[in-house]
Amino acid sequence: EMLDIIVDKLGCSKADAIRDAVQYYAEYIRGLEVVTYRDVSKEQAKKEVQDYIKGKERVAADEISDAIKIDMGMVNEALLELWQEGWVEPE
Repeated sequence: EMLDIIVDKLGCSKADAIRDAVQYYAEYIRGLEVVTYRDVSKEQAKKEVQDYIKGKERVAADEISDAIKIDMGMVNEALLELWQEGWVEPE
């Protein structure tokens, strides 16, 4: 059994191994952030992307997506249109 292997390698009891594992994963998930994306039209996404990047010299698509809570695919579509219009330049 996997737990027996862990106990042998760590030299601790099963209870201690389980307790340590639960604590490790509890601390791990505490640091995770769940992003819930909003459902917006393509035009609304484009406007919000444009508003977000105004005045910024460089910004990554994932940063935009996280900041305005719009799906990365929609952000990329908006950026493509803005690029075609000469509003942004890809790096």
